[in-house]
Amino acid sequence: MSDAAATPAPKPSRSGRLLTLVRALIDFGRQVATTLRHNHPTLGPGDIALILKRIARGLLRAEALEARIIRASPLLDAEPRPRAPSQRQPRPARAAMPRPADTPESLLAALPSAEQIAAEVRRRPIGAVIADICRDIGIMPSNDLWPEIRALITRYGGSLVRLLSDTLDRLFQHSPALAWPHGPLSPAAPAPAPSGTGPP
Repeated sequence: MSDAAATPAPKPSRSGRLLTLVRALIDFGRQVATTLRHNHPTLGPGDIALILKRIARGLLRAEALEARIIRASPLLDAEPRPRAPSQRQPRPARAAMPRPADTPESLLAALPSAEQIAAEVRRRPIGAVIADICRDIGIMPSNDLWPEIRALITRYGGSLVRLLSDTLDRLFQHSPALAWPHGPLSPAAPAPAPSGTGPP
């Protein structure tokens, strides 16, 4: 056996792992949008327009997150320093602010600008942004990307419980655009390929 065959692939860096997932989500969102634009057999034109708005918002979030991860890659990849035990009393936990629910009216409103979305992405935990992207592009727990999504949302400050709760809530929506993707769904995304040791 050659040395090359015996050498295990290098473990991806933290930023490389995040970038691999975010780029897989971008590819998935674009595939879904392409499928919907070719006259989805069970959705009307109005519903398709609303869903495409959601996907466009998700893609803007994903592109802003990709740029943020590239900028922050040295910090993300740095080994955590051991911290001395704090002598201060812990602060009481603050309740998370509820995010406004989508409605057909809110989806028909103009999309936030790329600059507005980038500002939102910069101030929120990476895991919370990944969860929002998943909501927008219609990722479901049955998707091949889900194990990596679950791990990184939890690791980077998002709420997997809230994402799952929102996914279940879709079952009770009357609008097909809001219930989507509980109707016939788009192409399955491939599992992300192993990334290199860092961003390009």
